[in-house]
Amino acid sequence: MRKILIVLLGVSVFWGCKVQKKTPSNQGPPPPVAKTAAPREAKVIISSVTGKYLIVDSSSVKVFMNVEIQNLKESAQIKDIEKIFKVQWHVQADYNQREKLKSGKIDIDENSLRKNGNFYQLTFDVPKIKGLDYSVLILEFIDVAASLKYTNDLPVDFTGMRVDSRFGLFKADQTDFPSFETFVKVGDPVIFKSWSGSKEKLYLKRYLNKTLPALSPMSSSKRNVMDEVSGLEAIEVDPGSTFTFKEEGIYVLTQDTLMHKDGYSILVTDERYPRFTQPDKLKEPVVYMSTGKEIESLKTQENAKDAVDLHFLSLSAGNQDQARQTIRSYYRRVSEANKLFSTYKEGWKTDKGMVYIILGPPTRVQRNRQREVWLYQGSSEIIFTFYRKPNSFTENHYELVRYPEYGAYWYPFVETWRTGNVVE
Repeated sequence: MRKILIVLLGVSVFWGCKVQKKTPSNQGPPPPVAKTAAPREAKVIISSVTGKYLIVDSSSVKVFMNVEIQNLKESAQIKDIEKIFKVQWHVQADYNQREKLKSGKIDIDENSLRKNGNFYQLTFDVPKIKGLDYSVLILEFIDVAASLKYTNDLPVDFTGMRVDSRFGLFKADQTDFPSFETFVKVGDPVIFKSWSGSKEKLYLKRYLNKTLPALSPMSSSKRNVMDEVSGLEAIEVDPGSTFTFKEEGIYVLTQDTLMHKDGYSILVTDERYPRFTQPDKLKEPVVYMSTGKEIESLKTQENAKDAVDLHFLSLSAGNQDQARQTIRSYYRRVSEANKLFSTYKEGWKTDKGMVYIILGPPTRVQRNRQREVWLYQGSSEIIFTFYRKPNSFTENHYELVRYPEYGAYWYPFVETWRTGNVVE
């Protein structure tokens, strides 16, 4: 999935970025960018788009888009959206090949677009280009009156080698549009379904989640992802039938329980996720703003809630109001990181999650197929570069390029948390 690229006609911008970048659909949405002053008039805008597809047959795929539209009136109808935006798509061979091999227009009506919560769900079909197994689908929302174009790119693999190109995870109460959430809660009924009606044998391989928090931006250490998990069992799944996850952990939907290199992972969480409210889970995320000695002290204290309260209270020199505000702000960031960056492990444990918790939303984001660059603008510009490094569980794994020199920027930001001076 990915969020939208905003393009002003004649000038390309991605949340303030000067260069238009492309990204694979499974890369995940970028973080929200630091907010600027609101415009005087509430112009209707496309604020985000995320996309998936499922193979229908050898000749076409069904595309699903989650579209977030801001500043629409509560009474707005589908026909009102159709009056604002012209929607079209085209297919090109790759990111660096701009020739339009196939194109089409999407009629915005009740058959193609519907409201679901805070999002609009868009569906349409795209044909396969003869002799081309891989292509890039470009979707465009054009606001002619405002001279604005919003574009989204989605790489499409017509070979169907990956399980998630053939089978989608659907919520049991909505079986005609796949779920876009990055995690599933214990007890929630789901359905693994192909759009073609295939009944291929599927398995869910379950792992015990022992994943660790991200290493600091200055660290030179390396980790093996398989050292952070423990295989438990393989559960056969009946495609098209309701399935309920009974235990938390990391699950991989696959047809090969030994290799599962073409499977995809599902993080199964407790019912409160992405928020952390249980005392035993509150201790872990403070690792990013604590000393080694403080972390060891937290681990040894049996009463987790008292340990966390005392930790923040000691940092605020006994100022209870300051401690409470810091706790609220910090765990709000943890919750946002979980929502934005969860993959096979909790979002707060990822490299992106760590940076987001301490520094907040970046000023600008630049993306391409293999990397994502976050830029923070202050008295000096700070740049964090994340490279896409697929592993046995997901293609959506990004690692931060670490440097010892980050310490000059990182520690002052950590200190603002420790002294209660973070401004949200």
